[in-house]
Amino acid sequence: MTKEGAIKIIDDNAASENNSYMDFMHEKNLFDEYSFWKFYNSIRLLGHEFRIGDSLPRELTSKILKSYEWHLLLIGFHFDEKDGCSIENLPPDYSQYSLRLRNAVNAFIDGNPISDELEGFLNEVLENKLKNDCPKFP
Repeated sequence: MTKEGAIKIIDDNAASENNSYMDFMHEKNLFDEYSFWKFYNSIRLLGHEFRIGDSLPRELTSKILKSYEWHLLLIGFHFDEKDGCSIENLPPDYSQYSLRLRNAVNAFIDGNPISDELEGFLNEVLENKLKNDCPKFP
C-alpha cells in the first residue's frame, strides 16, 4: 500500500463508496472484515507518513475522524432496538475492532504511529488479516 493508495481508501470511506468499509457498514448494513483492515491499515500507514511536522492535513484528518465516528454510531444504532439499522456479520468481538480503530486514529493524531512491534502485540488479541499490506515500520 502506498500513501496515495491509503488516501484513496480514506476518501472512499468518507464518501461511503467503492466497496469501502463505510460503504459496507453504512450503505449495505454489512460488516466486511477485508475492507475494515484496508481502512485500518490506511490510517496506520498515514500515521507513519505524517508523523513528522507540526500539523496534519486538515481535510484528511476530518475524513478519518468522520469515518471513525460513523463506525461508532453504526454499531450503536445496531444495538438500539428503536432504530431500524442492523449490521449483518458483525463479529462477536466487535469491540476489539473498535479499539483497534481507536488505536490507529489516536496514533495518527498524536504523531506516534503504530510500530510493527506494537502491531504484533495487537495481533495477539485480534489478528490483522491484511498485515502484509503495510510496509515494515520501526
